Amino acid sequence: MTLNLLIFATLLGCGGQKRSLTSGKSGAEEGRYDLGKPGRGWSRVAPGGADRAWFHTDLGASIYVDSNCKARFEDKPLNALITHLTFGMTEGQPEREEQLVIDGRAALFRIYKGNIDGVNLKIAAVVIKKNRCVYDGLYIASPSDFETGLGGFMAVISGLES
Repeated sequence: MTLNLLIFATLLGCGGQKRSLTSGKSGAEEGRYDLGKPGRGWSRVAPGGADRAWFHTDLGASIYVDSNCKARFEDKPLNALITHLTFGMTEGQPEREEQLVIDGRAALFRIYKGNIDGVNLKIAAVVIKKNRCVYDGLYIASPSDFETGLGGFMAVISGLES
C-alpha cells in the first residue's frame, strides 16, 4: 500500500463492459469517454488529477487514465507525449514498444523499468490522440507482479471509445 501511495503522490505531482466517465475539468470532452473494465481484483479508487483510477490490493498495482482536450491538447508526436507522461519515473530505454490502434487511432504503448524514491517498479504507458484530445494511461506495479496485472490495463485501454 505504501508503494501505491508513493506512486499516486508522484503522479499527481507530475501529471469487457464499458462505463462512461465524467469529470469537472474545464474542457467539455475531458473525462467523457468510455473504457473497458480491468476485471477481477481491481477496485475503483479516487483518481486524484486523473479522470479514472483503479487499484489491485493483492498486486499493489495501479491503473490511471486521463484526457487533455482543446486548450490543454498538445499536438505533439506520440513519442514526445509518452516520454513526457513518464518523465521522472522511468529509467533508460523502454523494454518494449508497440504501435497499436485504439478507437480507430494510432496509439503508442511502452513498458519501462522505473524507480521512485528508491522503489523499483515497472510501468506500462499508452498515449492516443483523437479529436483534439490526448488520452493517456499508466499501469504501475512491482516488477514481480507486473505481468499478472498487465491484462487488466490492456482491457481498460483497449475499451477506450471517445
